[in-house]
Amino acid sequence: MKRTIFFAICSLFISIFSFGQTSTEQFETESHSSASFTDNGVIFNILSHVGTFDIQANYPGTGWNGTANDNRYIDNSASAQADASFSIKTTSNLFKVNRFWIFLSNTSLNQNVAGTLTITGKLSGTTKFTQTKTTGFATGLGTTNGYTLIDMTNLNGQNYSNIVIDQLQVTLGGAFTYGGFDSFTWVKDSGIVLAANEIKSQKSKLSIYPNPTHGSFIINSNENGKAEIYDQTGKIVKSLEVKQGENREDISELPTGTYLIQTSSGSYKIIKN
Repeated sequence: MKRTIFFAICSLFISIFSFGQTSTEQFETESHSSASFTDNGVIFNILSHVGTFDIQANYPGTGWNGTANDNRYIDNSASAQADASFSIKTTSNLFKVNRFWIFLSNTSLNQNVAGTLTITGKLSGTTKFTQTKTTGFATGLGTTNGYTLIDMTNLNGQNYSNIVIDQLQVTLGGAFTYGGFDSFTWVKDSGIVLAANEIKSQKSKLSIYPNPTHGSFIINSNENGKAEIYDQTGKIVKSLEVKQGENREDISELPTGTYLIQTSSGSYKIIKN
């Protein structure tokens, strides 16, 4: 019986945590000067932090789709400057980053200069990872039209492609003042960002908030019962007694990650930051 329950839980985790749709946005159908784009049904906003980044479509043949030149991409051609920085952020589905291509140069489009690139992933404003790349950039047009591949499965020797985020920030450093961002490959996570950071069951029997949490959270239930918290391996890490009404709980002792709360009314995902 325990074996059956364990495999059922593992199957549930596979469906909740592993399901995803890989998609590559090449920006070819996006509008010039747009500060947002839509791919695989998800709307991403382009947030400019230093300089102005948006969709560029005025210079055909200056992009890169991973195998050939293309026509549209994100850049800051009108405001190239030191420490240029932008983010792509969604307020709907969470996502993971697989890879992207980026053109880096100074304001005169000279690529043979010394610069850095910092890539940061955030979830609900909290930094989940950040890495600065200092070498290995294209120094001329070559076979990739001047674009450098940023592979998140091996960025500075680490794999960041499985980290769920809602914001990817790119920051230029050193002599790099211009950036062209193209062929963005990402994975659509099954998690949904809900209003007010709250997850509710379809039958409205139970709600959990805030979510994500740094440790403390509230389970609001209209029935008495038990709840068990599982990690991503299917192991029970904590058991709770849930009473009708407001239940104040805490998982500060658990490592950062995503957990499953199993109750009689359903399964609920909670993120510990």
